[in-house]
Amino acid sequence: MYSFKDADIQVLDSSGRADVAEIFVAQFRGEEGPVLEFVDGLDTRYPREEKWIVNVSTQFGCPVNCIFCDAGGEYRGNCSVEEMLAQTNYVLARHKGLGKTCKKLKVHFARMGEPALNDNVVEAMRALPTLPELQDAAALWCCVPTTAPRGRTRWFDNLKAMKDELYHGRFQLQFSVNSTDEAERERLMPHPHLTMKEIAKVGENFFEPGDRKPVLNFALAADVPFDSKAISTIFNPEQFAVKLTPLNPTSRGEANGLKTILRSDREQQLQDICDTLTALNYDVIISIGDGREDEIGSNCGQAVRRMGLFGDKKAG
Repeated sequence: MYSFKDADIQVLDSSGRADVAEIFVAQFRGEEGPVLEFVDGLDTRYPREEKWIVNVSTQFGCPVNCIFCDAGGEYRGNCSVEEMLAQTNYVLARHKGLGKTCKKLKVHFARMGEPALNDNVVEAMRALPTLPELQDAAALWCCVPTTAPRGRTRWFDNLKAMKDELYHGRFQLQFSVNSTDEAERERLMPHPHLTMKEIAKVGENFFEPGDRKPVLNFALAADVPFDSKAISTIFNPEQFAVKLTPLNPTSRGEANGLKTILRSDREQQLQDICDTLTALNYDVIISIGDGREDEIGSNCGQAVRRMGLFGDKKAG
């Protein structure tokens, strides 16, 4: 069993709706310590007993600083294993016993931060099944989205080894690609990251029969280049799936002139892309969030910004 000490967590605020998502802002390491968000969420198509989603932050802020994400800007380092488990435990304790009986409990290391830049993330995933609320939880899934930062080969190798050991068939790896134009990708995600060809090599190593295919996620914005054929020349449809997510409205996205396809006269573009990719034999997921998520401001970084706890500068 994983041995750890309880983290010093203080929940400062909660917002949202129990039938959509509840967002918590927490401070760690004392009164002057860093803050982050985590989420008790749902797939609104299902009751919580069928599918439950816990979104955990992996860093205090995010150094990737994507121009469309409100979690970017101020960055104060990595979360420890204990701090990630504390976020998970807080949510689990709100629904006592459900962690063991829920038919699909997904822990997403997908709130604030870039998971691949934190070595503790793999160990936190390894420790999850040892939590009292998750022992013997046969339906526990782990999900990791990443921009595939450069120089993290060992981290991806360790992630795969852990996945093979503990989460075979219950693991999802998602690459945030966002555009098929490499120059545009650098503008959207201004942190050194792998090219699409390099991502293909990493993803091919992860896929095995019985696993979920690695997902190529495109948060589509109007006027951002996207070419279905460019995907087909790099990624094998037998090993990769494609997820199309209209860009969520954020203050940073608006400030940088990005507009979602979903709320524009280009909404049909989403279906056209889906049809083209399907014809190229890709499994395609169109992920359009519940409109109530926008109403409660559930996108990454919005809760800490509302509280005035987060700025647009990088901290040491």
